[in-house]
Amino acid sequence: MAKIVQEIESYMKSGYVLLQIVTWEEERALEMVAEAAKRLQRPVSQWSAGSGFGDNNKTASADPMEGLVRMSVTKGPRVFALLDFHACLERPEVVRRLRELCSLMEAKEQCAVMIGPTAALPMELEKDAVVLDLDPPSPAELLDILDECVTRAGHSGELKSAKDLREVVVRAARGLTAREARRMLTRILLTHPEFGRDHVREVLEAKRQALRRSDMLEFYDAQETLDDMGGLDLLKQWLMNRAQAFGGRAREYGLPEPKGLLLLGVQGCGKSLSAKAVSGLWGIPLIRLDLSAVLEAESRGDQLRRSLRMAEGLAPCVLWIDEIEKGFNAHQVSGMAEEGRMARAFATFLTWLQEKRSPVYVIASANSISELPPELVRKGRFDDIFFVDLPRDNERREIFRIHLIKRNRDPEDFDLTLLAGAAEGFSGSEIEQAVISAMYDAFTAGREIETKDIAKALQETVPLLETMEEQIKQLRDWAKTRARPASLDTKLMDLLHGAKEE
Repeated sequence: MAKIVQEIESYMKSGYVLLQIVTWEEERALEMVAEAAKRLQRPVSQWSAGSGFGDNNKTASADPMEGLVRMSVTKGPRVFALLDFHACLERPEVVRRLRELCSLMEAKEQCAVMIGPTAALPMELEKDAVVLDLDPPSPAELLDILDECVTRAGHSGELKSAKDLREVVVRAARGLTAREARRMLTRILLTHPEFGRDHVREVLEAKRQALRRSDMLEFYDAQETLDDMGGLDLLKQWLMNRAQAFGGRAREYGLPEPKGLLLLGVQGCGKSLSAKAVSGLWGIPLIRLDLSAVLEAESRGDQLRRSLRMAEGLAPCVLWIDEIEKGFNAHQVSGMAEEGRMARAFATFLTWLQEKRSPVYVIASANSISELPPELVRKGRFDDIFFVDLPRDNERREIFRIHLIKRNRDPEDFDLTLLAGAAEGFSGSEIEQAVISAMYDAFTAGREIETKDIAKALQETVPLLETMEEQIKQLRDWAKTRARPASLDTKLMDLLHGAKEE
């Protein structure tokens, strides 16, 4: 909190007269503005569309034009806190009057601070206003909120003294607003007077509920592990080598925060599964960003910034962006204005990806090269780019084994070598569907599933290699010199498996 207060104070002291704080936490923002104004010995006047400036003055009207008139005749240093004023900026006369006020306020050491949930500014004010994003509460602020809630609930258990438990609770609550954290912690403590480690999951569930109110971000409770991934040995090894990358020890060693990973390849071959498995391997939450929903919004740049800030508030986490090329495909929009907005949103994402310092690990997947913006694959955007191809023979055997075990079947009862050969050119998801289809047929026939049932299901399926042969060849050609293979060479895999058996 101290950092943002210092930032607000610095802008006011330097003569900036128009600030905009983007946040849902109006009360928290007002506290910070009041603290910054107090340090500069400037009184604060608060305006809203519901009650104007809230005093008994005859110009206390809620009409924004009359409020601006009030501001123009106010003498001496002052800070005007304008709540949800972004809605008033749709009126040209309000924008014009506010621009005229800027020079007057500067001479009187005054500043107008607009507080609201959006940063949508008219073009006329873009050069006059400074936009500040209010981050979610820091760990120190959350610790203060926790102490406040413990006192309010009359809790006398571990949370009062157990430092490690307190840290776990604070980490679980990161990303929530101060009000959300306060309400959630109070409710849980009142419900569980004996609150302990077993109840921390309820904090995570509250955070999931908060994210459900967002159309852009989705909290995944990923249960998948690397054992659920058939093949992809090189990718697995790479991920295991970086399992400690978010720890303080890595920073002390001199390593930067990891940026992310781009998984390029054939659809249905494990890219999404890899993102879920990483969350489990590294022990950090998985957040899915619906990029299409973000970029379809009218204020797409604002929505994207807000989503990225929210993800940073949940850090450390994995931010999963599926089919990223479709989200940033410029061919999906028409008109120069739309293309310009899309380009600005794309630039916002690239800048964030390049410059971010918070432990948000981005895992993006793409199925198409032709739709992938070339700027996205430039060195430095991601830690690495992996190409995920159709599974090879050994990988297909492993995928069959995984899906049979998942369905409580013993793989030793099936001819996996025969099935792997019959499934040449199939993706992992197609193999899974063949197993499911065969189980339906066997269930309907009233008997146990056999190898022949799966072989029949494979025979009745047109594999992806036949329907997308040209696109897959294009992907393979591109990846030869630009991406790492996610899988070991088939012959080497055979040698490794043979060595293990011996």
